Amino acid sequence: MEERNYPLYLYATNRLLARLNDQNPKYGEIKRELTTTRLGYQGELRSDQQISRSRLPQGNRILHDLTVRVYDEDPVQIDTLVLTPHFAYILEVKNISGKLELVQQPALLKRTTRDGKSNYFQSPFVQLNTAVNTLNFWLLAQDIDIPVIGAVFLASKYAEPHFEKKMPVHFIREIPDVLHSEITNRPKLINEATVDWIATALRNEEIPYEQFPLCNHFDLAPVDLFTDSLCRKCLGRLETSTKRIGTCLKCNNRQWIPYTETMVDYFLIFNKTATLASCSKFLNLGRSKTAKIMKSPLFKRRGNTNRTSFELNRPNMKISPDGKLMIPGERK
Repeated sequence: MEERNYPLYLYATNRLLARLNDQNPKYGEIKRELTTTRLGYQGELRSDQQISRSRLPQGNRILHDLTVRVYDEDPVQIDTLVLTPHFAYILEVKNISGKLELVQQPALLKRTTRDGKSNYFQSPFVQLNTAVNTLNFWLLAQDIDIPVIGAVFLASKYAEPHFEKKMPVHFIREIPDVLHSEITNRPKLINEATVDWIATALRNEEIPYEQFPLCNHFDLAPVDLFTDSLCRKCLGRLETSTKRIGTCLKCNNRQWIPYTETMVDYFLIFNKTATLASCSKFLNLGRSKTAKIMKSPLFKRRGNTNRTSFELNRPNMKISPDGKLMIPGERK
């Protein structure tokens, strides 16, 4: 099974919030988005544990956080895809507690908490159907005929589903039984080599959904954000009386100024590209020292000496399970 990466969007949104004044009108919206994204990731990790416990027979491939596009249609994101010689199975995981009901026109998921407050979310069943249909079209375009099925899986033990019995919904603890039942009751239609080919082709054709820079995504003015370096321990702002060491205004921790992390923030939050002069200005650092920082594998250089620009080298971005940026070559 593929290792599920810590979401770059979750990492970036957390750092965006740390750079935003809590009195900003957008603060509450972004904080709610951060909470929803974090809960979703935690739910997906729990589903991964259940898939591992399923002990599926050899010849299966499991893909995480997949983006599928058919022709010029909008890309569709799939939380987890189980590919087998028998079928393709999509798991739409929702980590939502409370009383859950479906409302129509438009189709939404209504959540009512114990204190009587109601919230509305996109219908997971609509999301599931869209993913199933998109993957079906993709497979047919490759002349591969296997059924695409799936279900919504609830990750919270405090979820109280009130759906019609015919709806494809389960708790995540049911994943092993559901997958084994489908494998047992469906014929093998393709060989293991074709399963591998499908998994590889889906990844090779993938064009990730673009959410960066976050200022554009959340319609924020860059001038409303703090540009100071952030504490590696608590994400507080660093007071930097020198160019080497800073003190966190929140936890008082003294540390080397994390220039690399700060520059990564620039590309994730403020702008996709930057000249060396822009990088130097953002870091409040001399051009020669900035140029040395920009040699990191995390950044990609484009153009010649006179027209050099930089951007984030996304394939080299690795986030640790606890949400910390892993700096290439840095000792732990």
